[in-house]
Amino acid sequence: MNKRSEPLKGIAERAAAARRWNPAALKERLAPICQRTLRKQVLQYVAYTKRHALVQEFTPNDDEQRLYDLVSDYLQQPNLYALPSSQRQLMTLMLRKLLASSTYAISDTLAGLAQKLESAESESEAAGIPQEFAENFELLPEIEDEWAEDDEDSEDIVKKPVTLTPEQREERRQEIARLREFYELAKSIQRNSKGEQLLTALEKGFAAAGKAQAGQASSLQQKALIFTESRRTQEYLFRLLQQTEFAGKVVLFNGSNTDEGSQRIYREWLQRHKGTERVSGSMTADKRAALVEYFRDDASIMIATEAAAEGINLQFCNLIVNYDLPWNPQRIEQRIGRCHRYGQKFDVVVVNFLNKANAADMRVYQLLAEKFQLFDGVFGASDEVLGAVESGVDFEKRIASIYQQCRTPEQIGFQFNQLQSELDAEIGQARAHAQEQLLNNFDQDVIDKVRVGSAQALDRFHSLLWRVTQFSLAPHAKFSSAGHSFDLRQNPYPQLKDEVLTGRYEMRKGVEDANTWRIGHPLAQCMLFEACNLQTPSAEIVFDLSGNPTAMASLEPLKHQGGWLTASLLTLQSATPSDHLLFAGVCCEDSSLDGSALFGSTATPLEPVQCRRMFDLARAMVQAQPSLLLQSETHHESLEKLLEAERARILLQSDTENGAWLDAESNKLDRWAEDRRLMLEDELRELDEKIRETNRAALSAGMLQQKIALKQEVAQLEAERSRKRRDLFEAQDRVEAERHALFAEASRRLIQQASTQALFTIRWRVI
Repeated sequence: MNKRSEPLKGIAERAAAARRWNPAALKERLAPICQRTLRKQVLQYVAYTKRHALVQEFTPNDDEQRLYDLVSDYLQQPNLYALPSSQRQLMTLMLRKLLASSTYAISDTLAGLAQKLESAESESEAAGIPQEFAENFELLPEIEDEWAEDDEDSEDIVKKPVTLTPEQREERRQEIARLREFYELAKSIQRNSKGEQLLTALEKGFAAAGKAQAGQASSLQQKALIFTESRRTQEYLFRLLQQTEFAGKVVLFNGSNTDEGSQRIYREWLQRHKGTERVSGSMTADKRAALVEYFRDDASIMIATEAAAEGINLQFCNLIVNYDLPWNPQRIEQRIGRCHRYGQKFDVVVVNFLNKANAADMRVYQLLAEKFQLFDGVFGASDEVLGAVESGVDFEKRIASIYQQCRTPEQIGFQFNQLQSELDAEIGQARAHAQEQLLNNFDQDVIDKVRVGSAQALDRFHSLLWRVTQFSLAPHAKFSSAGHSFDLRQNPYPQLKDEVLTGRYEMRKGVEDANTWRIGHPLAQCMLFEACNLQTPSAEIVFDLSGNPTAMASLEPLKHQGGWLTASLLTLQSATPSDHLLFAGVCCEDSSLDGSALFGSTATPLEPVQCRRMFDLARAMVQAQPSLLLQSETHHESLEKLLEAERARILLQSDTENGAWLDAESNKLDRWAEDRRLMLEDELRELDEKIRETNRAALSAGMLQQKIALKQEVAQLEAERSRKRRDLFEAQDRVEAERHALFAEASRRLIQQASTQALFTIRWRVI
């Protein structure tokens, strides 16, 4: 049934139901299970290559410039019948993007707008986006969601037809004539200046990509990934390249992949992989896999729309051509990420087309290249920069606003200068905060967070694992001086006799047949078990600050000092079971560095972080002196008090975490109950409507047999409605029962069972 013919009440009801859909709430629910890992967080494990930017400039010919000026002037008019106010921003954005793409992209779209106006009898009928937009501009659904107004009510959705006055009809006829004029001009342009530069861009790009491949270039087939925002432009570029040396070596990739070439590639792929696990059974997924495989093995060029910007791996290609450049920096990063990703062996070259005659285009590229740093370096845009613009939609809207409002180069320059100042403030603030944290706290904690150091640096967890490995396996393995690797000569653990353990181990696997050294490896598990059960007799330990590669800010005040330190293991069995290392220490006066004098009676407590940081130092010497360690019971009493205070702090923290767990579980239960209630209410509403419609049909039925059949159907629907109502009440009862059970379980789990195991007590000195 056509939505236009349905009762307005039904549309309004569906609009009210649509408001229950809350993307922000869904995002919040998914937050605990959907985690984003930034590339900088894995840089120490993955050797990312760099990216290099090239610019391919072009200058439109006279007809192209005239078309641009005419359409741009049209879009800046205050009132347009083809672009109703409710969709003005969105449709203007799409038209500007298609206009910048090619005359082939904009021509049919202009014709579609004119045709829609011609067939519309009212203002409301002229509203809406023509189907041709969706066919040509594949990002339409996504951009519609991003640009949707936050406050939409049923009055905005359901509009009564408004009959046009004679004056308005005349204005509309004039607008249709203008659109037809634009269309005829666009169709008359056979030579696109931008397209004529494509071969030049590919030649430059292939040369740079080949240089990045170094000596292997001769043995590798050069490949290029070309991105455009328009299906029409994609078809035009395909025809253009088919007339060159790339004929037969070009593959298309878009949202539908229904062209003849793609269908043929898909059929051949199905036949080739028939009966294997490569065929998933999903036509969409298998088509994408077939096109990617064809690009990898046979084609030289893939021309793709935004459909290829996510979800596919093209690391075998290291040349990307942005024929059309998005204004959203996140989308650009997604495009480049198809090739510049884990597994890419070579530097990635990015070629960007730039209209020399368009001042706004020049300034947009300047912002993307210089402020967002999308096209150079290891990562391109840093996480802080992209984080400053979040999804990039607001930035895209601001750019669209400048194009829409400015008519002269001076106005464009002023607006872009203002935007640049705002970006400088936002991005500068994010970077300044990171820099301040780095400079003020250049300690192990900061290193763990920002991964400062060489490519061989390890985070705290893996650094500790490596140090335990070196200590425990020293008699049985040969450790490499370069990198974190070792060769195990013999199996040190008889209980692993059935395992094949000898051989090479690497934390960052670089050798094909090497084992990855990780905490989950059986050898590592045995090693850690034995290390945890080693005896730790009391001793004196001298910690050497000079042996640490980074300045340990928290330990600097302890230089040339000494004292006592104890450590215990606190195990908590509660809602969230956990283990905690407890440290307590004191700094004592009158301590001599050679240990010849006894500690005095005055002791200053250490911060737990200072105690922990001592064991991050690279150098320490054990000097067992039992006679000294048996003395000074006063200091041991102080340590016990400090340890108990640390234990109380952890228990309080755990109690707070358990309370947060209880709140989260209760919140999830409430949301489930609300979802269930809304679903049942929707089903009841649909049943009520069916019952009313069936009753009306029964009243209007002419034959008795038909009336009886309809009344029986009504009876069945009413029975189902009664059952649904019972389900609603039962669901509410189940929710209450679940809530009581949850609190009962929470009460049981929140009773914390804590056990403490003493690990060691030492006398310490820092030199």
